[in-house]
Amino acid sequence: MRYWREAFDFHSGAYRLDFWWVHIVNTFIFASILFVSIIFLNSWSLATKLSGTFSILITIPNLSLFIRRLRDTGFPVQTIMFVLMSPSLLGVSFGILASFRLVILAPIAFLIYFGWLIYLVSRRSAYWTPTLSKKQKSFYAALISAVMILTACFQIAALKHITHEFRAAAQKYIQEQRQVNENRGKSASSSYSTKNGSMSSSTQETDDNTPEASSASSIPEKEVTELPDDSETTAYRGLTEDTIGDATFGFFKVHGTWEQDTASLQWLQSQQNVMILTSTQGQGFGVDFASFSFKKITGQSDVSLDQVDNVQASRIDGTYQDTTSDSIKAMTYLEWHMPDGHIRVVYLIAPSRSLLNLIVKTLSESFRAT
Repeated sequence: MRYWREAFDFHSGAYRLDFWWVHIVNTFIFASILFVSIIFLNSWSLATKLSGTFSILITIPNLSLFIRRLRDTGFPVQTIMFVLMSPSLLGVSFGILASFRLVILAPIAFLIYFGWLIYLVSRRSAYWTPTLSKKQKSFYAALISAVMILTACFQIAALKHITHEFRAAAQKYIQEQRQVNENRGKSASSSYSTKNGSMSSSTQETDDNTPEASSASSIPEKEVTELPDDSETTAYRGLTEDTIGDATFGFFKVHGTWEQDTASLQWLQSQQNVMILTSTQGQGFGVDFASFSFKKITGQSDVSLDQVDNVQASRIDGTYQDTTSDSIKAMTYLEWHMPDGHIRVVYLIAPSRSLLNLIVKTLSESFRAT
């Protein structure tokens, strides 16, 4: 009770035993709050609120006790003020260490500072210290030891419970993520199967003006034949060589000036009006980007990637109807899996098949992961 009665007493003194006993009891109260709130009530929020409230209540009494302990050791007011301002000096020292890239020394500086404070409050009284008998010393030693052991037991029990709850929450989160991924996979597979069914039924339509698509299994194998250069291809060959891509997808060579749209992430070349869209996501043909569906599929083949060992890309060729001008353009879809199992997807749209074949050939010869 004297601790609370002297909460605003900044002028008297405090013995070492009084100082350390108060801090041991306060630590025990904190441990008890955590133990009861977390173990029995299973409420981390309640433990936080009670601990915060108790911390606010003991702030001023602890400060006055600290000052009284320093006064009892014989320090003058100037020295006590310096000690009270020392945390700001510690912050300045941390800033200096950081500026010289010596942050690794910060824990050492903190330990030195903490040891210095312990030394200050552990000094004998400069005035008078009551003499305790052996029986009193044994009693206080046993009492302090018992409280400290009980405090440690409470803290260990609360820490074990927190660790167990954290592991359970982490396992639950992992299971939920797996379930979400499985549901996405099932949804994508269902959508893919449904779309393939509609594509297969539409292959009976052979008119170029009729939208047509097909699943990969029903697309006829057709080797890509070399076509003579048209005017667009000849102009493309004469442009300067450049490299496009990113660290996630990879890089490959092209000709001309290419710009990437920040919204759609499409690579656009205005000289020949060519579009390239790259992606590292997808579940297969017809699922990745529905906005780029074939008007008519002409065949599929395989393409070797010269710069990536043991990797072949699946190539699907066809036509694409521009949604803005209704013009029919050549379109190619490429898909392959990297050695690490991650997918790569490319959509290419160009004014002519000859130009598109040249771009695909350059990509297959120059693509690199990094």
